[in-house]
Amino acid sequence: MTTEDLSLLTEAERTLREQFDQAAANRRRLPSTALSPEQLTRLDQLVLPDNMRARMPMTKDKYLVKENPQLVLWERETRKFLRRLSPDHGHRVSAVMVYEWATGLRITDLMAASQPDEDGRRKQPWLSDLRIINRVLKFYFGKAGMTWIAGKKVAKAYRVRPGYFIKRHRPMTLTLYAEYCEGTLVA
Repeated sequence: MTTEDLSLLTEAERTLREQFDQAAANRRRLPSTALSPEQLTRLDQLVLPDNMRARMPMTKDKYLVKENPQLVLWERETRKFLRRLSPDHGHRVSAVMVYEWATGLRITDLMAASQPDEDGRRKQPWLSDLRIINRVLKFYFGKAGMTWIAGKKVAKAYRVRPGYFIKRHRPMTLTLYAEYCEGTLVA
């Protein structure tokens, strides 16, 4: 009896054993039933090499939030306003100033023009805009204080210290923060 007679392999297994190529087996590191890919495919031409790819997009959970579009708009306008302030000396800034500068409408004119509805209440949509601007200013400067500006009492005024540059401070909203990180934020 020879060792071939004692072999427990079937004829097909014996034939495949004879065709075994060590170098080809080393190239196949993962078992697969898929056919080998064609040499050049559309994807190979489409995909950029690793060293030419852009930065990774923002994928953290904290960035995946739905933001208030009015908050983003008013923060952008507030940053534009603050960018125009001279850093040579300090300033006192209020939400009314930002609103009137950005819209060209005076709050006193809006208050006089607002008409009461059937319940007797006045519709004042600009109040929500002032609340949003105050929220943005509070983020940048902290607590507001009462002051007098040009002889008029201002209840909520924020102190802007000398040497303040808005471009050095990160935005409050994540939409503007993404632009800030990329360097494309105008204000």
